[in-house]
Amino acid sequence: MEEETAAAIDFTDFITALTGSITTTQVLTVLASVVGVGMGFFLMWLGVRKAVNAFTSAVASGRIRL
Repeated sequence: MEEETAAAIDFTDFITALTGSITTTQVLTVLASVVGVGMGFFLMWLGVRKAVNAFTSAVASGRIRL
């Protein structure tokens, strides 16, 4: 009985199946979606921070400044 090592395992069938089922367009679509959603959350985070700071400064000083 021969033991197979990690170097002896043939991954060509797996790689061929993977590259045949996933296209470049699909990868780019997923990346664009992730970047778009991330930008939305980032801008929302900045807006919430600005609104909270404006509210706390208005309560502290009695004036609303934007």
